[in-house]
Amino acid sequence: MDKFKIVKNRYFLFFSLFLSYFLLFSSCRTKKNLQPGKIAKCKLDYKSAKTLTSLLKQHQAEYSTFSGKVKTNIIIDDKGTDFTVALRMKKDSIIWASISPALGIEVVRFIATKDSIKFIDRLHNRFFAGEYDTLSKMLNAEIDLEILQSLLIGNSVEFYEEDEKLRSGIDSCQYTLGTIRKRKWRKVMKKGKELKEPAQNIWMHDSTFKISRILFREFETNREFDAHFENFQNVDLPTGQTSLPEVQNNQVTIPFILTYVIKADKIITINLEYTKASANKQQSFPFTIPEGYEKIGK
Repeated sequence: MDKFKIVKNRYFLFFSLFLSYFLLFSSCRTKKNLQPGKIAKCKLDYKSAKTLTSLLKQHQAEYSTFSGKVKTNIIIDDKGTDFTVALRMKKDSIIWASISPALGIEVVRFIATKDSIKFIDRLHNRFFAGEYDTLSKMLNAEIDLEILQSLLIGNSVEFYEEDEKLRSGIDSCQYTLGTIRKRKWRKVMKKGKELKEPAQNIWMHDSTFKISRILFREFETNREFDAHFENFQNVDLPTGQTSLPEVQNNQVTIPFILTYVIKADKIITINLEYTKASANKQQSFPFTIPEGYEKIGK
């Protein structure tokens, strides 16, 4: 859990967009909706934190490459912006995104690897190239490729593999996991006194053990990052020559609707809707900074 401080500067929108791709959404398609239906009466058997973390890991979305087209809406306070994102990922390696407004002309191209973040601003002939510590300082949160990819497909941020105190529970007919501390999200501590309320909570569907919600909360400043995942569907898998030879094409299920609410100095709501999604197909990640573009920052 972390401080989600939103820095007021002219480049914040690009980083908001950057976060958006790493958190993806809904479906206008007619595929079968795998989201569990509403249950009139709920009786769940208690499961220990160890059992839930094991089930959570077993039901993660496993993929080698991923691509999708995403209808995106970002609302900062009361002002909204709509655009489309073409997203491509290689697990544990690359996130690539092309951002276009309604007319379909690319205005921003973005790429992130394990060590660096880059984007091109075609509207103003500028580019940014830096490391994750730049983004982390801007958002006052520890961000890396693993976290971003996990949030994009509804996976856990791996907090359950860390040596920290976990607690399990049941809330609204869903299983829950909570932790007081998270190493990847700075320890939420007061001097000499540990805070009582968990810094991170996860809600899981009782039948699929897919994540329906992740909540990071910072208590001293009352900042929150609240992610909701809905409309779980199977993504398209390749056939024939489009398939990666080293990959077994097992079913890949992700949320097609994601909503992220960041509460800090401003309230930012990110709504994402997948209109297309596929996994384990051969992908390219073209990224070249045009000559004459001005570098943003140092």
